[in-house]
Amino acid sequence: MPIILGVLFPIALIALWQAVYTAQIVSPLVIPRPLDVVDALIKGVGGGTWWRHIGATAQATVLAFAGGFVTAIVIGSIFAFSALARQTFYPYIIAIQSFPKVAVAPLLVVWLGYGLMPKVVIGGLLAFFPIFTNTVAGLTEIDRDETDLFRSLRASKLDQLRFLRIPNALSYIFPALNVAAVNALLGVIVGELVGTDAGLGYLISQRSFLGDTAGVFGVLFLLALIGVSMFLLLKLIERYTRFSR
Repeated sequence: MPIILGVLFPIALIALWQAVYTAQIVSPLVIPRPLDVVDALIKGVGGGTWWRHIGATAQATVLAFAGGFVTAIVIGSIFAFSALARQTFYPYIIAIQSFPKVAVAPLLVVWLGYGLMPKVVIGGLLAFFPIFTNTVAGLTEIDRDETDLFRSLRASKLDQLRFLRIPNALSYIFPALNVAAVNALLGVIVGELVGTDAGLGYLISQRSFLGDTAGVFGVLFLLALIGVSMFLLLKLIERYTRFSR
């Protein structure tokens, strides 16, 4: 049943979309015809003109996700094992996370220049927080019975870390990767909308400026496809590891 509903939902959505277009409820400049979106996708992807932008977004997203992941694991581990670090710096982490990234993006362009770095930093910031919080939780929220068992066996601190804390942390981190990957993509798009000359975010801005609504919808569909693909890939990796909860 979930599979059937998953197939029927987009079909029904496209049918409703076509009905709205045919009935001229809204202007074609606002909502284009579905076939026009397909045509824009074929011309952009099939014609090869969008591949440079797809590659730029993919590169920045991978770098943002990797940077956010490594930074979150390192800082999260420090916070997990240092009460002083948690009490002193946790409010600053929350404050940074509370900043609207759209407002910060222009500043990053001024500070870091026009190109790759601003969008990688924005994507990394968005990817950082879910991995960070789950790393801290996974390393600190250990079942008391398991801890007592390791102590009764006179396990060393290193053994407790290797066989108890790290596996427990991984079971928290893997679910966070799904959110972090999508966040990294969103952050990169925000950066591309503000300051770059390549990427799908830049393409959205360009097509919108030219009044090509079908092209904008085509890029949005492509972004949705990329986001879903990333999510499913990470879910597949999580499913086939022994660290999934």
